[in-house]
Amino acid sequence: MSRKHRPALSRPAPAGTPVSPEAHARQVLDAGRYREAIELYKNLLKQERRSEWLDGLAASYAGRAKELASKSMLQEALVIWRNRSTLCGKSLVEGPYLDWLLRTGAHDAALRLLTPTGDAVATVDADLETRLAAVALTAPDSALAQLAADSPLRRHRAAAQAAIAACCRGDLADLDEQLRGIPFRSPYRDLRFILKALLLVGNDAAQAAGLIARVTVDGPFEKLAAVVRAGVLPGKGWLLALLDLDEEGRYLLLEIKGCPENRRPLLLEVAALARNGVPPTPTGVVDLLLRRSRGLPATAARLCRRLLPYAEKRLAEYRNAFGPLGEAESERILALAAQCRGAINHSESHWLHAVRLFSTEEAPLQAALILRHLFDLIVGDKDASDYDDECTSWLERSLELDPDDRATHLKLIRLHRQGRNMKAARASVETALARFANDPAVLLEAVETALAGNAFKKGVTLAKRLLDLDPINSKVRALIGRAHLSHARKQIRLHRPEAAGKELDLADVWLATANERSVSKLLRGLSADDARATVLLREAVGELGGRLLAAWHVLLESIRVGSQPAGELRRAAPDLSGMPMPREVLTVMHAINALGDNESKALRTVLDTLRAPLKRAAAGEFSESERISICETLLRREERALLQAYADAGLRRWPERPLFVYLATFAKHGQGAFFAMSERERQALEGALKKALEDGDQRTVLRIRDLMGPPGYFSGEDSDDFDDDDDFGDLVDDLPANPREVFNLLMSMGGPNEVIRMAREILPDSKFRPLEHAAGGNRKKLAEMLIELLAESLANLDLPSFTASPSGGLPEPKPRPRSTAPKQPVQDDRQKGLFDD
Repeated sequence: MSRKHRPALSRPAPAGTPVSPEAHARQVLDAGRYREAIELYKNLLKQERRSEWLDGLAASYAGRAKELASKSMLQEALVIWRNRSTLCGKSLVEGPYLDWLLRTGAHDAALRLLTPTGDAVATVDADLETRLAAVALTAPDSALAQLAADSPLRRHRAAAQAAIAACCRGDLADLDEQLRGIPFRSPYRDLRFILKALLLVGNDAAQAAGLIARVTVDGPFEKLAAVVRAGVLPGKGWLLALLDLDEEGRYLLLEIKGCPENRRPLLLEVAALARNGVPPTPTGVVDLLLRRSRGLPATAARLCRRLLPYAEKRLAEYRNAFGPLGEAESERILALAAQCRGAINHSESHWLHAVRLFSTEEAPLQAALILRHLFDLIVGDKDASDYDDECTSWLERSLELDPDDRATHLKLIRLHRQGRNMKAARASVETALARFANDPAVLLEAVETALAGNAFKKGVTLAKRLLDLDPINSKVRALIGRAHLSHARKQIRLHRPEAAGKELDLADVWLATANERSVSKLLRGLSADDARATVLLREAVGELGGRLLAAWHVLLESIRVGSQPAGELRRAAPDLSGMPMPREVLTVMHAINALGDNESKALRTVLDTLRAPLKRAAAGEFSESERISICETLLRREERALLQAYADAGLRRWPERPLFVYLATFAKHGQGAFFAMSERERQALEGALKKALEDGDQRTVLRIRDLMGPPGYFSGEDSDDFDDDDDFGDLVDDLPANPREVFNLLMSMGGPNEVIRMAREILPDSKFRPLEHAAGGNRKKLAEMLIELLAESLANLDLPSFTASPSGGLPEPKPRPRSTAPKQPVQDDRQKGLFDD
């Protein structure tokens, strides 16, 4: 006998312990070698028909059939399953047999499973009837003729078909009538919920969701139920579920959602993009819209235009797909594109061109909106001193185009007032009042402007007019009181004590806080020098705490009314011995922040007197946030001596805080720290820079980088382009070796004012003041003289040695008029997508 036809039982057992034929067959079956297992169990059954061997053969046939089905060999799998039923006495309908029949389209064969001639065991199987309910609905009448007359599939079939017809017509009343003919235990029972839910998906998704939740999952009508389940998903969830449906299910769901046929391919692509879980790029969306542009509505073209700033290279394709773009609209897109990539100069050029075009096209509102957007983009929330007049002219031009924009009127007034251009501020107030005569916000700005220009009577008049409109406005009431206080100061300065007293009486009527009323009493004490006035002065000092804060007010008010601050301080006699309390220091810092730039000279005089107690207070128990607030105030006011005391104390308390490392170094050397700091200080700054980067403290990162470079080096550059561990040795090598060339370079970059500020930072008064006097007010001449003096002082030093010098330094560079980083524009509710990106 050949090896091929040798019986399996005659094969020699493996080496080692002998294995019985039954155990060998089980091992082969467990190993998934189903064809071999079938032969082994057949040979065993030839010897004896044992039930466990029949079960083993049935399991082998089942494994082999499923193996074939997994390879899409369904016909072969069906043959194997039938052999299993015939040879092993197993029911055909158990397992996946019915599903395989339905997948091959053998519906008649599936229905025959319900007849006595098919599988007697399954004749009364209600579950099998339910599984075949969908087949029975679509099968021809002749296919159901073989079923028993009392079969639920036959008896309820007509009602189920009528219900489907009513659903297709959208006849909810008839649908309810037909569904009553389908009993609760009918094989068609799921249709009662599915069909009603189908009609409700578009109008009442919540009710439809409640109905579909009562349908058995994986029931006979699962394909139809899956469509409804997808349709009731909230938001755009149905788009993701759309891809899980078959072609017929997708068609039905898109019909329910009312999607036109010519847009369905686009919607399927959008669903595929959403399925990825990663938002598509704007360019990808533009490409999709351009590819499917035929038949799309105008909203698609509008969406495409809004995304074009991110895909400006698609402009030509857009024109081919959706038609031409106006020149102004093209400029708008190019401006936004430049803005998105951070090219602010190019963006500004395109925006201004768009303004000219929109003005020509008689679209003044759009031109005005662009000008306001451009101002916000370039200036943002900077101080008035940080940008040039051109930026302000954009707002003025926008008001010419759109004079009814109240917010821009208010902004322009504030800008002029902050920039101390009182003539322009008053003109802007008059323009705004002419258009918004009784607007509270405009009147409030008018009051502020009048007071800033020392027009106290006019300020009070305007404030009272505002109170007529808004009687409970506490801010206005306070402004009236402060206006009377300001007028009283003016009268004291003019030596008119009686007039000053009247103003103070009026002020007391309006002042709301105890501190302001104490200041009013203090001014009464300063209005004369007799004993009664001295009593009032000292009473006011007591009300103000009697120490640091009281001294602050005495000194400041003395300067404001033209008295001698030192003499008035002696007369008031506040107690400045000992260490001031932290709350006193914080209150003084708050008062410093409230001072305008026009009082910087008075501030310096006051601080000259209070510097000693303020330095003592630096050792006080401040929280970290309080100490940072104090340091920031002193930094803004360029009080480096006091800043150093508070920053050094902060650095001792919080040595790991990068901000205190920066503040201590800046306080010691100023903006010229690059030239003056020691190697140990440089290393400390580098460590602080790394720590700030780790902490995500970008503001401190930028500050430290500016300090570690020569003055002006980082201005106009993107600091993120530099490595965290930049070595500035190469930079030093690239600078001119002659010190005069260094200063001339800075002169050419920043102008005379830059050099003067630099020299003022470096030189003591004894050297600076004589040159200032000799220049006779000619700032260019003064700058040239200062360069000569500085160059002579450094002539014998090479630049690398100068870098490590313990003295000297350069001031901070001139503030940049334009920002290089795009800012988020302030949105206007009338922009209508003008700045959408």
